[in-house]
Amino acid sequence: MKNESISLDELSQRASDRRQCCQEAESLCQRQCACVFTLTTALLLQGIEVPAIDVRKHPRLGEGVLQVAVGPDEYKPRDHVRGNRRKRAKSAGLPYAFFASGVPLDTVEVAPGVTCTTPLFTWFLFATRLSLEELVVLGDALLRRNVLHERYTLQDFEDMLVHIEHYAHNPRNGRARAPRGITACRKALVLMQEHTDSSTETRLRLMLERHGLPRPTVNHMVQLPDGGVVFMDIAFVGARVDVEYDGKHHEQQWEADAQRRLRIESAGWDYVQVVNCSMSTEKGQRMVAEVVARHIEDRTGVNYLRTTPFTLELLADRRRSLWKTAP
Repeated sequence: MKNESISLDELSQRASDRRQCCQEAESLCQRQCACVFTLTTALLLQGIEVPAIDVRKHPRLGEGVLQVAVGPDEYKPRDHVRGNRRKRAKSAGLPYAFFASGVPLDTVEVAPGVTCTTPLFTWFLFATRLSLEELVVLGDALLRRNVLHERYTLQDFEDMLVHIEHYAHNPRNGRARAPRGITACRKALVLMQEHTDSSTETRLRLMLERHGLPRPTVNHMVQLPDGGVVFMDIAFVGARVDVEYDGKHHEQQWEADAQRRLRIESAGWDYVQVVNCSMSTEKGQRMVAEVVARHIEDRTGVNYLRTTPFTLELLADRRRSLWKTAP
């Protein structure tokens, strides 16, 4: 499990580096039309954290490749990658890989001469190339409180999927079924949450839900007795249980976290701290879920912990079913 998120400053630097790389590559490109960068390259260009990609299964999605999108009415060139003529953008030193899209591309110009697919459309294109968990992680990354790109809401994702479905079902476009990836997108959408802060917190939240715990609130604001305000990472509001993820910090940060914990507990909340090593194995994750479930049970009398965790696919299907039957 990928456990450490990337800071906004580092994402900004990565975006700057990748834009320069793409500008150099574009100046050397021999295609008659400009490249539309996509997938991993589009994420890097727009300062978005790249999810955990299985590069052994999808080597063309690695950060060492420039991914280029080709629309439904365009000719798809042959990849310029290792094992295929070894043709590269010489100054950038990166090969090209081309990906066809069955629906018209939604694009944005991120720098002079550099165009890529929008964050939302890039998320859609990743649907057939990521696990459901990582598709949710990427979706949450686009919904963070602090981003370098345009802000989005869950409704924006819904509107985009509806637009794609309408295009696909239009007889004039010669399609008889929805594009690949729509089903995965629908499942991911019901598991995503707005106003997140990091991929690690998303993975922690999904793990707790898979073990049967109720859906928590992310970045829940609480007024403290001393007049201050804190935003809790993962809050089970009804039980007043706060779950906080702490990554690799230096000594001063640990001291600040200890003071934060004391203030939260003084407001009548239980505080559960989760560290990096606890999330690295299934056994560790189970232990975390048991501790959180016990705190919730102590306060509510309800034991939510499942003997066998849900799969994310089943969790998504159950949630969609509840939404459809809600009054």
